[in-house]
Amino acid sequence: MPRYHFVVRAPDHTHDDPDGVDLPSQDAAKDHGDRIVRELKDDGYCPDNAALVIHDETGQRVHSIPF
Repeated sequence: MPRYHFVVRAPDHTHDDPDGVDLPSQDAAKDHGDRIVRELKDDGYCPDNAALVIHDETGQRVHSIPF
């Protein structure tokens, strides 16, 4: 099963995800990323020009979700 990494990128900081999550597909990774963004926004995290960037296990960017 592929491993996906979910990295928060904002103009003033980056939060890496060195461990990642095993998920069956890019669609599942996007759904997981949507949940992460929704939960962070619910907790009050919503910086300008930030995005959750999803990478596969090879480091290839597969999706980006803006906040």
